[in-house]
Amino acid sequence: MPILKSPVPILTRLRNGVLAAALLLGIWNVYRFAWVDISSPIPYRSWTPAEYGGSWRTNAGPRPGWSLKPVQDGNPDLLPKAEEYATSIVSPQNESHPRIQCPPFNRSRYRSLRGQQKFFFALDLRQVVDLMPTLMGSLVEAVSFLGPENCAVSVVEGFSTDGTFEVLKLLQREMDDLGVSYFLQTSTIDSHRGDRIGKLAKLRNLALEPMMADASRWGHDDATIVFVNDVAVCADDVLELLYQKRLQGADMTCAMDYHLLDGHLVFYDVWVSRSMDGNSFFEVPAEGEWLNARNMFPGDGHSRARFEDRKPFQVFACWNGATAFSAAPFLEGQLEFRRAAKARGECGAGEPTLLCKDMWSLGYGKILVVPTVSLGYDVDEGRLVKESRGYTSGWTSVEDTSKVEWEPEPPEMVRCIPSWRKQFWRPWNHALEMANA
Repeated sequence: MPILKSPVPILTRLRNGVLAAALLLGIWNVYRFAWVDISSPIPYRSWTPAEYGGSWRTNAGPRPGWSLKPVQDGNPDLLPKAEEYATSIVSPQNESHPRIQCPPFNRSRYRSLRGQQKFFFALDLRQVVDLMPTLMGSLVEAVSFLGPENCAVSVVEGFSTDGTFEVLKLLQREMDDLGVSYFLQTSTIDSHRGDRIGKLAKLRNLALEPMMADASRWGHDDATIVFVNDVAVCADDVLELLYQKRLQGADMTCAMDYHLLDGHLVFYDVWVSRSMDGNSFFEVPAEGEWLNARNMFPGDGHSRARFEDRKPFQVFACWNGATAFSAAPFLEGQLEFRRAAKARGECGAGEPTLLCKDMWSLGYGKILVVPTVSLGYDVDEGRLVKESRGYTSGWTSVEDTSKVEWEPEPPEMVRCIPSWRKQFWRPWNHALEMANA
């Protein structure tokens, strides 16, 4: 006769497992609510300007020398895969790897961008090999249209293990054939651990090093930095940001980025962006739940109307996956990416928010969101965003030119969000005079 095992040990193990899971969840929630500043390390240590990652320093004298260091060959086991991806990047008709099939763009619309202007494309990439055909393929297309001799592409790669580095290394020969200056650096900075904002600032400054080291080439008013995140972008997304910057006389233009939340596409970069009423694009309660994500610009009817009509609108701060901004204040040594000067009383914020804050203080306050440019963070999500929000080419084909009426002054008060639990309002320029001390 078989001996039946008692169900008690099974129930005990199940109960213990549930209790362990509950304990871990409780620890996570305590950690989340106790951490009052998601923008700074604990414990906080103030930095000197030289520690922000670039070889240049704000308000400094001659810049220290910089040269591109040689990179390794990569993992030989990943090279066959990387060859396939590299081929897909330069051959849009190649369907061996998934990519967004971007429609042809209106070349006559963007013809004015070609000529003597200079465009410096900067990217920080890690573990995004499946995105490469769409992302890098679109940048190659944009550079080819703008004129390779007028462009440079600078990529900082962060110890990827999926073939991202190998693909970027193989692109060197394609970029050489195209005639565009191409700079590939690697970095062991891990922004997912510790001082996230400080490390992101360092990585962004590192991507700008080739431009800063060759200021004589880039040092004129028409030079534009194009910073692109790991997003599924089409060539005309980039071109439209540049076009609107020129058309509107803007200092900075940003896209709109989205991600899926409970089956709905919602705006993503809410922690960074601020509208001209100083508020976040939608309000996030202390619990950190994005319950109001579909209620955009609740206190700013003007921005909400233009957003819904897909017309550009001025903001205090943005980034949103892709942005184009004037290179002049960087080249003049006035501006760099940084983290908040918390030791001086500056509230915690993302490095793009602080960048925009510094731009306002320097007289570069014509900051614009271009809502016809909609981006997602992988191929599937990016395709869904394009199908739902529309391709840029679809909107520009029916638009009437809509010029922005610029507000010369920033909002008096801006929402400070060092953490979702701790939100408050401060003067837009609080602690600014001490930020780089």
